Amino acid sequence: APRPVGPARAKMEACSEEGVRMNDNDAIGVNVCSPGVCCDATGVLSCIEARSSTRQFEADVDITQGQRDAVLHAASRAPSAGAMMMYSIIDIREQATRDRLAVLCDNQPMIAKAPWALVFVVDYCKWIDLFEYAGCLDDAFARESGCAHRSHPGLGDFAIAAQDAAIAAQNAVIAAEAVGLGTCYIGDVVENAEAVRELLDLPPHTVPLSMLILGVPRKRRPATPHPTVNLVMSERYRRADAETLDAQVREMDAMFRPHADEAGARVRDIYTRKHTSSFMAEMSRSMELWLKNWVGEGW
Repeated sequence: APRPVGPARAKMEACSEEGVRMNDNDAIGVNVCSPGVCCDATGVLSCIEARSSTRQFEADVDITQGQRDAVLHAASRAPSAGAMMMYSIIDIREQATRDRLAVLCDNQPMIAKAPWALVFVVDYCKWIDLFEYAGCLDDAFARESGCAHRSHPGLGDFAIAAQDAAIAAQNAVIAAEAVGLGTCYIGDVVENAEAVRELLDLPPHTVPLSMLILGVPRKRRPATPHPTVNLVMSERYRRADAETLDAQVREMDAMFRPHADEAGARVRDIYTRKHTSSFMAEMSRSMELWLKNWVGEGW
């Protein structure tokens, strides 16, 4: 079967030699645009506008190496604080691992059926290892540099590193869309922390922030509408007044029809199905453990 392609493919083929190009095996290759210039802004924005989560994948269409390379390269090009790359990407292709993750991540069979998964790990372990390797943790270096001995990251490091990981994941999502792959975020990878840590051999100072499942979509779904009332605030944070709250409820109910049969139905659905759910309670329990793991307190 012919490989489906993302909405930016035709536009990308017309890019210049200095921009994104097609490689020999007909998967989108890795090249760069001129600094400060996007080869095809329309194509990029079209990818963002048309993107929707994919939960069903073609079983008989392989992901090409070119597609994999493009996605992983795009992730590595994401903005990173100080170019420290405070994340790691666990590239999961073994069926047994995806089968186990499907169970651990709130029993979602689509994880096992997806041909590819990427776990984005907030990672300061690699930097603690580098600091030790370079002698930064030696007493002599502390005396010479005047820097305090610090062998564990703190929550400030987590805030920055988590941003690195999230930005890289979204870069991967847009690249996947551009090369004809569908994706779905799996936030439940933080659940069942003890089992996930063992399965993925995660050391101290790491947190598996998010997982992507990827593959060729069985069918293209229309983009999911997103509410925008009370989203952008000018200059300062502003709590919603009654008029704004009414507008939010109306917008969400309109998007949720035909399920929203009375005012506020969508808000009540989120409260009962997500905010007070058992999986959210488990996620909160596990996140407390992951943050202990991050600062090196142990479990």
